[in-house]
Amino acid sequence: MASRVTSEDVARVAGVSRATVSYVLNGRSGQSISEATRERVLAAAQELGYSPSTAARTLRRGRSDLVLMLLPPEPLGRALAMVLDSASEYVEQAGLRLIAHRLPDGGAAAPLVRSLVPAALIVATPLNAEDLDSLQASGVPMASLQQDHADPLGADLGIGAMQVQYLSSAGHRRIGVALPAGPGYQWRADARLAAIQEACSRNGLLPPAVERIGLDPAAAAAAIDRWRQARIPVTGVCAFDDEYAFALLAGLSMLNLSAPSDLAVVGAEDIPLARLAIPPLTTVSVHARRIGVLFAQLATASLVPTDSSAGTTAEPAESLPPVTLVLRSSA
Repeated sequence: MASRVTSEDVARVAGVSRATVSYVLNGRSGQSISEATRERVLAAAQELGYSPSTAARTLRRGRSDLVLMLLPPEPLGRALAMVLDSASEYVEQAGLRLIAHRLPDGGAAAPLVRSLVPAALIVATPLNAEDLDSLQASGVPMASLQQDHADPLGADLGIGAMQVQYLSSAGHRRIGVALPAGPGYQWRADARLAAIQEACSRNGLLPPAVERIGLDPAAAAAAIDRWRQARIPVTGVCAFDDEYAFALLAGLSMLNLSAPSDLAVVGAEDIPLARLAIPPLTTVSVHARRIGVLFAQLATASLVPTDSSAGTTAEPAESLPPVTLVLRSSA
């Protein structure tokens, strides 16, 4: 097995000291190294296939070049996958590297952060108070759902509030909520329900009628029937996402009912199929890519030079709302 190429090998081929190799390959300023010497070092490193030791660089700097993104213990979903993708693009442009880790239920974030020594943190999942305090005390720059930011980083991103606001403005006085029956989306479902409950209260509506369903027309039909038979019938529903909205539309069809005349249905995330629903689905579009860039900007603000080209296509935080209503025919 061939031995690992070291900086000493590069120095020998380039005819310079190891210190010069270090200055050139690590981009360290304050040294008067000629352009010819710099090019000779880079050519030698390329010829030998040399790459600097990440472990050594981490030890020297006291941090790695990693931006660690902590994800919830659930399937990503389209919106969160887009947040991850755009955050990764931003940090790559900044000369850093994003890695994502799905934190299990009850998983301790602090030991993971201590082992990886990240340059910055993006926390896209709720943490317990002990973990959050520990991360904040570590001094690692962090953007978190639990920080006191405006809505772009609120746990529900403003989705539930927008669903309720639209249904309320359309005259619906009793609103239903369709949430996943399984445990896989628990934290996000809880955040959505809390947002909808708060919005109903703020708009002078009754507390929402909650049903937990699977992606199954029969289960959705049973929930619809309960809503319609209630003492104060539900006339408009906030679906957890567009897939659950599709289940509700299928349930209505099983009952020979339709949206919006028998039940108004509002989805979330605006997946590509939403416009192909029957009827086309009114939904809340999540500006996931811009939210991902915002997360990355907040986390790396102290690491990225102000004249850096990273993220130049991103809109500033104050120009976001994080969500937009897409009005179609289902509500």
